Amino acid sequence: METLIGIRVAQLDAWRSYTAALTDFLDFRDHMPPRPYSGAKTTPSDPDIGDKIPPGLFGEEIADHMLDQAIKARMLKDKATALRAVLTADQLKKLEDAERSPGPGPRGFR
Repeated sequence: METLIGIRVAQLDAWRSYTAALTDFLDFRDHMPPRPYSGAKTTPSDPDIGDKIPPGLFGEEIADHMLDQAIKARMLKDKATALRAVLTADQLKKLEDAERSPGPGPRGFR
């Protein structure tokens, strides 16, 4: 896609920052909800193996996951804003067209 829309050397840093943030945000392993809590955790290196970390309340792990995703979403929005500032109108149009394309790309290979 970089070649398709004609990214130039001066635009490369913004483009790569945007695509890295997009890839991080769309990492499907991070979109999967955490497994159900399996009980109190212990660490074998603790001197008192009987001390246990109390379980979180229902939904806390999911909330933590969503907060992590919100951070990634904010990063992606910031990088998209920076990219828009360096692309020409023609390049933005090509990028929008490529994103809507049914072929390989962000929406392809499903």
